[in-house]
Amino acid sequence: MGPRRKHPPVSGKQDVRRRRHQPQPYQPVSFRRRVRCRADGHRRTIRNDGGRRVRRPQRQRQSGPRNTVAGNRASGGVAGGVPASNGLIDVHAHVAVPAYLALLAQVGVRPSGYSGSSRTPTSGRAGDDRAAAIAARIAMMDRAGVSKQILLASLASYLAAETKAVPPARLLNERLVELAAATPHPLAALACLPLPHVDAARAELRHGMDRLGLVGITMQTSCFGISIADEKFAPLFAEMNRRRATLFIHPAINRLRSPFATDWRIDTTLGPLLEDITIAVQLIAANIPMRYPAVRIVIPHLGSGFATMLDRRDNRLPLAILKLAGRPCEMARRFWYDSVAHGSLTGFDTAIAAFGADRIVPGSDFPVLLSSESNDRTINYVRKARHAGAARQILHHSARALFAGALA
Repeated sequence: MGPRRKHPPVSGKQDVRRRRHQPQPYQPVSFRRRVRCRADGHRRTIRNDGGRRVRRPQRQRQSGPRNTVAGNRASGGVAGGVPASNGLIDVHAHVAVPAYLALLAQVGVRPSGYSGSSRTPTSGRAGDDRAAAIAARIAMMDRAGVSKQILLASLASYLAAETKAVPPARLLNERLVELAAATPHPLAALACLPLPHVDAARAELRHGMDRLGLVGITMQTSCFGISIADEKFAPLFAEMNRRRATLFIHPAINRLRSPFATDWRIDTTLGPLLEDITIAVQLIAANIPMRYPAVRIVIPHLGSGFATMLDRRDNRLPLAILKLAGRPCEMARRFWYDSVAHGSLTGFDTAIAAFGADRIVPGSDFPVLLSSESNDRTINYVRKARHAGAARQILHHSARALFAGALA
């Protein structure tokens, strides 16, 4: 092979033309353009710098919790995308007040243990009125998305002597107001009444609601074996009706006053359920929903299966009670029912079908269920409801309609 031939030198114009067609090294060019982020739909500025695509630094976010109940309390804004006016209200929560329990213990009244133990429903680190317990309570409320909790006592001040029944009720009501005042946004409370003394109970009702600012009343299903639907308590219902008050009815946990429950240790498993159903039927038999239509009555624990046999009550109850003012199913739909059901979606969906989502309100029975499930699960299992829109109605609207302006 011969020697390589050398090209003759080229002119300047020819050299420029040759370099123009040769590949040049990459020179990154900076640019900026607006793009839409798929994650949140907002537009972002993207710039290319030296061949690297980078995102322009965003504005510094405001410090403090956002989209949480705690952040909503701090800023008065929106919690989890829900306006503060529609925040989740837990209508069924207990608190143990040691001074109140001690005063009742002096006259021989003590809370019932569960399953033969000495453990009370409100025992535990978050169940009493100590500052640390209240802080733990509010932390659990925040995790569950609860903006307000309605407090009531597990043990009623029901004593035969009026002079012994009134002081504990007054002490408890004033302590509940102190707790609500110390944490004005998360907590409110219901008044305890000194039954069976009707006149004293009416006086305590007026004191609790007019002077202390309590948002409603709580009564147990019975007092010394007498149903609160008895005509003896009609003056109390008339007073509540005049005020358009909310009445939360709670089981007396009296072991059903029967060895059929106590001998088998099923008093706290079965007893409250039977009390709930029984008081609902007794109130209907006494025509309470029709006689006092402005009283907003809450039956706990989703009515404890009350929703499952409404047709039977429509057929059988008129045969026993000849002066019913309406169909039992219609009067049953005038009550409200809290959502405490140990996560039972079957019972929950049945209650929605029977009563409507607007008659079901959030409840936790705090802190009773903490031994078996978290407060978050107790409250938010309703989000799995099969009925479209039911969860939002129950969690954010029903309770506020129940209290009808009594809550700040």
